[in-house]
Amino acid sequence: MARDEALQDTLDREDLTLAPLDKRIYAFLIDALLLSALMMMINFSTFLALSEPQALQEMRDSSSSAIMLKDSAKAPLEQSIEQKIQEQISSLIMQIFLLEIMYQGLFTFWYGASLGKILCKIQVVSIDLLDSPSFLASFLRAALRTLSQAVYYIPFIFAFSDVLKRTLYDRAARTIVIMQKR
Repeated sequence: MARDEALQDTLDREDLTLAPLDKRIYAFLIDALLLSALMMMINFSTFLALSEPQALQEMRDSSSSAIMLKDSAKAPLEQSIEQKIQEQISSLIMQIFLLEIMYQGLFTFWYGASLGKILCKIQVVSIDLLDSPSFLASFLRAALRTLSQAVYYIPFIFAFSDVLKRTLYDRAARTIVIMQKR
């Protein structure tokens, strides 16, 4: 509590304002849309293949040359297609996590804000320097933020009850989100 009060005093002295939660939510949604669009562009052919019955049939046909199509061989053939689909989905999930961490980490390090935050006129600052976080802090925040999304956004909830509106990943990285200086 004393640390929070001291930090609030420092923010007041420097004429800095905490970012309201609604702006943080808007920035989050903008970033999610941008990253989703980017993932769709990068993996368009994969998504197309997973959604078209003809592509699934081609997978089956490419597997059928090695497997004889007898009644007893249908189960392994179906497992093979399911395995290919699971591998594609696993690969996509890993790509999403890596893209999210790289995007959040690099933009936070370089600009103190992601594109969504820039559009909402908010930024991430280190509580020690009141400037853009270090490389390590930026990537720690990005990795923990991405992990927070994977666990049903539970660590985000802490921002609603914290005086300084910090999530768990903000606390771990020693950052806060403020309104941009004009």
